[in-house]
Amino acid sequence: MKKKGLIYGIIALVILCIIYGGVTLYLEHSQKKEEQKKEAEKTYVTNLADVAAISYDKDGQELSFTKKDGVWNYDGDPLFPVKQTKLDSFVSTASKLEALRNLEGGDGLRAYGLDKPVRKIHVTGKDGNETVIYLGNTTEDGNYYAMIEGENTPYLISSALYNATDGELHDFMELEEFPAIAGKDIKTITITQNGNTRHFIKKTIDEKKGTVEWYKDSADSPDNKQKDNSALNVLADSLSSLKVKDCVNYKVTEQELTQYGLDQPAAQITYTYEKNGKEETFQLSVGALNNEAGSYYTRTKDSKKINEIEKESIEKCLNVDKKA
Repeated sequence: MKKKGLIYGIIALVILCIIYGGVTLYLEHSQKKEEQKKEAEKTYVTNLADVAAISYDKDGQELSFTKKDGVWNYDGDPLFPVKQTKLDSFVSTASKLEALRNLEGGDGLRAYGLDKPVRKIHVTGKDGNETVIYLGNTTEDGNYYAMIEGENTPYLISSALYNATDGELHDFMELEEFPAIAGKDIKTITITQNGNTRHFIKKTIDEKKGTVEWYKDSADSPDNKQKDNSALNVLADSLSSLKVKDCVNYKVTEQELTQYGLDQPAAQITYTYEKNGKEETFQLSVGALNNEAGSYYTRTKDSKKINEIEKESIEKCLNVDKKA
């Protein structure tokens, strides 16, 4: 009897699993059909694939980008560091532009501001075919009127395309990124400032517990061991958290370094860190203070970019260890 009960229980469980699987498949199929129905009901102003170039004019200035070997480049300067994700997002918006409403048979183009558009966006495919999108007036709820050059049908669209073309060239710049590490990954720190050099070395005592000891100048002598690790742990965390606020020059020359105070830096910060089992070195030169921006001009080793980093972040790194 016990065996039969067990067999019946297993059969019932199998049946329940089959029913559950069937219900799940049915719900997924229904959801997919609903999504397909919603998609079929949408109207698109554009539906373009394989975009190879895109440009727009804003206040008389044209910004033009071309994709080569899978990478977006600024046509005005091949050295300009284009933020690829931003361009991809811009292209995605322009190439499949959803219409909130079709205004065919409505007022004339002048009523929508499409006789004198505020933007003209040129989208070119790999086949060389170009589509030009006009943006006209905005509505009270923040949407925009749009149409395709050569067509007479106005559409109402969201503000996404206008917002994507509202920036300057600088907004498409990829900012330099520093090593993606945590303070615990930093092994040594050297700070040179006002002719003085401070050098610190970290020793891991217990990796599981995360206990460390910091030494000044050399870890060879117990006399160099720091009594309090807190300041240097904060310094390591501060260094690993540094990030670029802005880039003011992406192709600096040796002659231009003077204007940023980086021909003879006020300070130099160097640290070594462990990443993927390898020891790497990062070096940052600190130049003049830009009082207006509230940031210091900085430059990583051999970089052509002059970056700005928040004044507070830099000064914390330069001063936090001075009691150590």
